[in-house]
Amino acid sequence: MNILQLLADLAAVDSESYQRLSGRRGALASLGQTGRRAVAAAVPLAFGTMLTKAYGRRSNTVLDAFTLALTLEYLESEFYKQALASGLVFPGNSKAVFQQIYQHEQDHVAFLQETLRISGVTPPAKPLFDFTGSKNGKQAALFPTVFQDFATFLKVAQLLEDTGVRAYKGQADTLITDNDLLEAAIRIHAVEARHAAHIRNLRRAQGANVRAWVSSADEVITTAGVTDAVYADEHLDRQQLPVADGKIPFFPTDTTQIVTTTPEKAKISIGEAFDEPISSTTASTIAALFIYS
Repeated sequence: MNILQLLADLAAVDSESYQRLSGRRGALASLGQTGRRAVAAAVPLAFGTMLTKAYGRRSNTVLDAFTLALTLEYLESEFYKQALASGLVFPGNSKAVFQQIYQHEQDHVAFLQETLRISGVTPPAKPLFDFTGSKNGKQAALFPTVFQDFATFLKVAQLLEDTGVRAYKGQADTLITDNDLLEAAIRIHAVEARHAAHIRNLRRAQGANVRAWVSSADEVITTAGVTDAVYADEHLDRQQLPVADGKIPFFPTDTTQIVTTTPEKAKISIGEAFDEPISSTTASTIAALFIYS
């Protein structure tokens, strides 16, 4: 039996009962036992009716979140592995930096694989990746010089890292029912954000018009209808809140009241101040650009 799936379904039905079962430090260690006998011993009999209800209302689950995260970590890890082995010229000490980033991604892969294993799930195999975007020569390449030109390599690295950051943020609602799992994901998210910022700084040092954080003022490095989903909605100056129309403005409509800057710059600043999540569907679509079979 899949323990992560079980816990996610319990949370969907009764979060308080779920917390009695799983809301403790070291919960991951208790997932080492698998099978129906272990589950029967761990879950009170009173949960029987609840489980029947739970399995009838699945949507995105903890298992889905960790499987998506593993796919993205496979993607990033393989990207840096291939770059380091490609003969690409890394200026200055940047090769050592990317060797360290590659090690981080390897560590993330190992952690996510083990999390799935102790849940009784066989981790999905690493896909085949083509970072030119040509699907192993089956279509025109999006980034034909990705491992030949350092500037192109940095652009693709930025796209991949920014996708990962937004994807982890998008899974927060799914993981919020378990503090340990949520904390693990947020720790990875923070590291990915540092990777993204460093890569942006490397691009800026080479003369690119880019900030250390996502901004609508950055130069465009995406292709419309293909990779632009990486930054979709990042310009927003309104945030989702439980009010009548689902959103509220941060400032009055008349931004001239903001005396410290111009209205245009104020909108850019507001957009920069909040990183928007992306859905698992969007993240999977972006990753699929570099996956072939």
